[in-house]
Amino acid sequence: MDLRKLTNAAMMTAMAVVMTLIGVYIPPLFVLFFLIPAPIAITCIRSSESYAIASSFAVFIVNVIFTDIGTAFTSLFFALQGFVMGYLISKKRKASETLIDTSVVSIFGVIVIFYFIKVAFKINALDQFFKAIDMSTKEVLSIYQGHPNFSAIKSNLLTIEEMLKMTLPASIIIAVVAVILINYIIVYKILKTQRVYIDALPPFEEWKMPYITGWIFIGALLYQYFLKQPEAITTNIIVLLSLGFTLGGLAVVKYYLIHRLKIKSLAANLILVFLFLFPLTSWLLTVIGIVDTSIDLRKYMS
Repeated sequence: MDLRKLTNAAMMTAMAVVMTLIGVYIPPLFVLFFLIPAPIAITCIRSSESYAIASSFAVFIVNVIFTDIGTAFTSLFFALQGFVMGYLISKKRKASETLIDTSVVSIFGVIVIFYFIKVAFKINALDQFFKAIDMSTKEVLSIYQGHPNFSAIKSNLLTIEEMLKMTLPASIIIAVVAVILINYIIVYKILKTQRVYIDALPPFEEWKMPYITGWIFIGALLYQYFLKQPEAITTNIIVLLSLGFTLGGLAVVKYYLIHRLKIKSLAANLILVFLFLFPLTSWLLTVIGIVDTSIDLRKYMS
């Protein structure tokens, strides 16, 4: 037995357990719960796959003891997500391939978990989510009861409610990819301090959507237009691609700010936040992202 690998695995397991318990019992720090994949991935890379699997189940068992079975399975899901990421990194896969493959496995894992919860505990997770949205809408409407524009407020809230329900698949995919991306960045930075180098993600200002996605987006918009009513699959495709193009537009703008206007990275990031939050500029960013798929705008800024 390699004592060095065992020590590293023990430290990473302890870190994952602590983050889990802090995330559960201290609500303001709940985000730590989503960082479980990082220490498990590091265990897989620095120790071995067997240590990573043992660490994953150690996190699960601790959560069974100190929390509840639902939280325990959720922690196991994030731990196994970290295992997949660590395994792919240890096999020298590119950063983009690791993110895509881990995301696909994770999304499939979410489907399996929903099915398992339904079969084992007779609980439909989607129905519970929809009921929570309905309750929230009713509570908000009760606050505005008697308001002069109550009918308009009610109509808007019901429209938002329907959109939230319809775009749930896109929301899950976005959340999964965001968690994986953040954990990959954390793993990269931690390993770098230990002089273990893995494939780095390209700088944000170089991000761009693939060429084909622009045509898929246009096709989805035209299909939705002629359909004349929202359709679940098309709507989710539009939501996902819209976010991707918006990020692509932000990347183009950041490239321009840094390489043409010579603005510091921190100041450029603050400008990007403003552009993203402002509705008109956010829409323009999406357009820029779409154009950038077929015309490499950065070559005109060099």
